[in-house]
Amino acid sequence: MKGSNLFGQKRPLNAVEFGYLYNNVETNITGMQLMASFAQCARDKEVKNYFIKGKELSKEVIKETADTLLQNDIQPPATPGGTITNSTEAPFSEKLMMFCTYLLSSFGLGGQSFSTAFSLRNDLNVSNAIHAKDIYEFGREGAMIMISNGWLEEPPKMDL
Repeated sequence: MKGSNLFGQKRPLNAVEFGYLYNNVETNITGMQLMASFAQCARDKEVKNYFIKGKELSKEVIKETADTLLQNDIQPPATPGGTITNSTEAPFSEKLMMFCTYLLSSFGLGGQSFSTAFSLRNDLNVSNAIHAKDIYEFGREGAMIMISNGWLEEPPKMDL
């Protein structure tokens, strides 16, 4: 853990830290493209703005994570081969797109928690915690949109 103070010289990344940072960039590139494609075909203004907010959140996570990799002389992953078409015809309902985003936000939150659990550098833990807070708030906002539209039902209650 030597060299892990927030303001001083940082030690190089270890293999586990490199792995989750690399994965973080890859998954957020996919998330950014997905949010952009969902936004361009969403009809409801609130839903469209939510997807745009998700795209911006992914871009922020990519930038900060890629900067950490570059500071350690590691090339961040490149954009995957797929591109977004110009189509504005929705392949899925807004309800399904919102639910997929809700699930993926939960996976992203889990990834940030996993990253924090296995990092020995305090600066990375702070960054992961900030990203986790932002992802949680984004996911919660999506749940509230789904509830207000009647797209998220209350799960069955436990009878004791």
